[in-house]
Amino acid sequence: MKNYFISFIIFIIVFLCSFEKVYAEYQINYSMIIDNFEENDNEYILSTPTSIDKDQQGNYYIADLANNRILKLDCYMNKIGEIQNLDMPITVFIDAQQNILICELGTHKVVKFSPQFIRLTEWGGKGEGVGQFNIPRSITQDSRGNYFVSDELNHRIQKFDINGNYLEMHGEYGDENGQFKVQQGLSMDSQDRLYVADTYNNRIQIFDTYPTWSHLRSFGRYGVYQPFNYFSFQSEIFNHPRNVYVNKVTGNICVTDSLNNRIMVYGNYENGIPFQQSQNGYLSMNLPTDSLLKDNNLVLALDSYNRIIQYRTQLNNTNLFSQYGLGSSMENRFCGPQSIAVDSLTGSVYITDSFNHRIKKYTANGEYQEKYGGIGGSTGIGTLLNYFIFPKQVTVDSTGKLFVADFGNQRIVSKDRESNQFYLEVGSSNLGMPWGVAVDRNGLIYVSDWQDGKIKVFQDGNRIREWGGIGSAEGELNCPSELKIGQYNRQDIIAVADTKNNRIQIFTLTGELVSSIGMPTQNPLENYETEYSQGKLLLPYSMSFDRNGNLFVMDTSHKCMRIFTVNGQWLGSYGYMSSSEGNFFSPMGCDFDEQNNLWVVDGVLQRALKFEVVNQ
Repeated sequence: MKNYFISFIIFIIVFLCSFEKVYAEYQINYSMIIDNFEENDNEYILSTPTSIDKDQQGNYYIADLANNRILKLDCYMNKIGEIQNLDMPITVFIDAQQNILICELGTHKVVKFSPQFIRLTEWGGKGEGVGQFNIPRSITQDSRGNYFVSDELNHRIQKFDINGNYLEMHGEYGDENGQFKVQQGLSMDSQDRLYVADTYNNRIQIFDTYPTWSHLRSFGRYGVYQPFNYFSFQSEIFNHPRNVYVNKVTGNICVTDSLNNRIMVYGNYENGIPFQQSQNGYLSMNLPTDSLLKDNNLVLALDSYNRIIQYRTQLNNTNLFSQYGLGSSMENRFCGPQSIAVDSLTGSVYITDSFNHRIKKYTANGEYQEKYGGIGGSTGIGTLLNYFIFPKQVTVDSTGKLFVADFGNQRIVSKDRESNQFYLEVGSSNLGMPWGVAVDRNGLIYVSDWQDGKIKVFQDGNRIREWGGIGSAEGELNCPSELKIGQYNRQDIIAVADTKNNRIQIFTLTGELVSSIGMPTQNPLENYETEYSQGKLLLPYSMSFDRNGNLFVMDTSHKCMRIFTVNGQWLGSYGYMSSSEGNFFSPMGCDFDEQNNLWVVDGVLQRALKFEVVNQ
């Protein structure tokens, strides 16, 4: 198999949309949700776990982001308590006094609880000023009781006293020593050295914090590890390291190398940080979000299969581990939903439950009906025609035929409305990494291919034309994702989510450029708030035409949806980063039904939302 497991960037970029724009053209009303079911009191099923820490008694704490809670587990991973009703907790940290510190995305605050779960204090709030945050991403504590907070989109580290009073800050946007690009995880060793996961610079920076702040050294550089290519392994490369953890007893360092789908362990600072071990879930780890190194040098990790992985050996890349918190493969749960399509005749809703390697079908009222594909989780993949590997876009043509871009199997498959049997439409000899699929009124199939950045058109399984290619110039594409067909000036057109170019490109069905919405930006994270407020796009994955011919765009990394005319006029935005009703963390796929209701799937919050769109 090729390296299909390193390209899923949707869960590692944590960005922010700050307000809901009011405009006259539309009234958008949130109306329904399809999400994960409630669990029994004596069980726990994780939904986007993002952080793990341990107290002095050996209990573990998990930030269960999409479930809006912190779980407390005993040393055997049994649930013994929880803090509920949070707004997207991204990080949990246990300080020297055994208090529980939580970084909350929805409020941009640090919240502090006692060991008995009593809320003690909070500080922060959204902004660029002293003591404010633009995503408080991680927190740690020095030996004097001071807290250090990773202020992610302000590209700085802020220091507070034990009561949350501001003391000082360090850092700015850049790639020099002491500068950061979307830094995320923090950890402190026993000598008050601060370790920073400088995520977009693909390195770990180390600072002395007392008596003065100074940069000591960095390690790591960008590189892609391909688990099926033995020679691609290099201990010094990272691909978006999200977190770093230092064991205070041994000083050994654990790095969550997210886009390389692995955990890397190194020796302590005094010994020169030598490589010790690598763990990748026996080639099945998927976008790990955090990790912890026990005193015996065994790894605990969280990944995007909604599980805790506990290793029983220090040997590299073995299957000697246990898993906890699973359950996302159950019929009424999601794990990484990424696309949604509505059958215009029956109103049936199809959702790609991508990390469970399956398609799920619901009624127009959100009632679960059936599934197609894998049994769920890392074991649910398959190469037979009724199975999938990370399915991406789904679409339904005018006859009710369902089409699936089967990303990992490099193919497009379809099934008739009344059948459960899938058939091959386009095979792997023509496709590399198919993400998007659309079908025109003549039955021609359009496919977006991440591997070569092209749009490919097929008739009866044969390629009849193509356009695009990797690049940022007009008509070129970089990771083209979902496709949608609409009309403009009485002509059929196709919209392409040109994801890594931060734009939507619109073409005729023969590949002539009609218009472009958004533009490639060299450093979109440096001026994040400015670009958001100007209606620019950041990693859009999908869009859909409403009955007026306007485009609703899922501006995935701005955590909102935008509305544009085909010629690029910005009409407004809706939603912001929150787990509250009608808002988003990672809006991915979208589709309109016949009543002009807009359906949206949120990949990180693992739910589908329905909106009534009324033209004013």
